Amino acid sequence: MSATARHTPERRALESAVHRRGVRAVAWYYVGGTWYVGVWFWAIAIAVGALVLWIMRLNDDIDVTAVGGVAGSARFFLFVMGILLPLMTIGVHVAAGGTRRSFTQGLWIGAAASGVTFGVASGLVHWGSWWLFRSNGWPTVPATSQLYTDGSQVALVILVESLACVVYYLAGMVIAAGFYGYGFVRGVLLVLASLVPVVLAEVSLRSGYFGDALAGLVGLDGSPVWLAALGGLMGIVLAALLLRAVLRAAPIRPVGWAASASG
Repeated sequence: MSATARHTPERRALESAVHRRGVRAVAWYYVGGTWYVGVWFWAIAIAVGALVLWIMRLNDDIDVTAVGGVAGSARFFLFVMGILLPLMTIGVHVAAGGTRRSFTQGLWIGAAASGVTFGVASGLVHWGSWWLFRSNGWPTVPATSQLYTDGSQVALVILVESLACVVYYLAGMVIAAGFYGYGFVRGVLLVLASLVPVVLAEVSLRSGYFGDALAGLVGLDGSPVWLAALGGLMGIVLAALLLRAVLRAAPIRPVGWAASASG
């Protein structure tokens, strides 16, 4: 095929259509696969929260942090999903005619959509905890300091949790791609690299189990919402670029390897 034939408008249109289909396939797979397991995650998380509340009532020591805190574990669930799913899909995607670029962009969209929807779910769980505690006359303000005062600030909670969930999902994908393409030693180094956007987001958003403590250490414990959101977005961009860089150079293993790794 001549160079002219390869660059005709029809050829470019066909390549663009194939690329878009590849991106959509990856994105839909990750959103659907994440929520397929995620439904069970939320059912278990809510059940654990109810059990914790029952135990606290028996001991007459009720704290909304212990109940609503289960919603904050969504980011860690997505972190694990980010490690597991790419190992099962990258070889299959390329073998089916996809490209690294379509795979990467599909991961970006899948991580963003999954992270935001999990952030919404987390915000609703926080609001439900706040409503339950307020209705029973229990303290609704968490013992730990964070960007939002309590679960009644639904929009702010959703913003914080969504940004954190997206960052953690992308960071998990970086780790998966690192071990997949570069072996154990360089994979460990990429684990450390993936923590940079995670720490940036945690410090900026002042949420989770160590975000506010880290923010206090660097003097950002009183930062305004816009600055916190900017830091969270920077963490997402950094994680996305890191994922792209890792996948661009990672050798693609045979499809059989992915099947054995997932089995």
